[in-house]
Amino acid sequence: MNPAQPPILLTEAEAAEALRLCTRKLREARQQGILRYLLIGRAVRYTMEDLESFVATLREVQPACQPGPQPKTRRRGGAEIIPFSARR
Repeated sequence: MNPAQPPILLTEAEAAEALRLCTRKLREARQQGILRYLLIGRAVRYTMEDLESFVATLREVQPACQPGPQPKTRRRGGAEIIPFSARR
């Protein structure tokens, strides 16, 4: 096997390292049915295609941040209380 070529099947630890996740998160995704895997005997293995499709299903486009309504200032005992977010 060529050392530059990644292995065809990855162990759970190798797959977790490739995705920069803990193995528990992979196990949870597998049990929820959102991560495909191979079961060879009792050994769980993943292909790079399975990991790439898993990442693609999780990818979301975040909407641009919209400024929300500004909090109203309150008065307490004659003094005006200005929320920290409204201060300069």
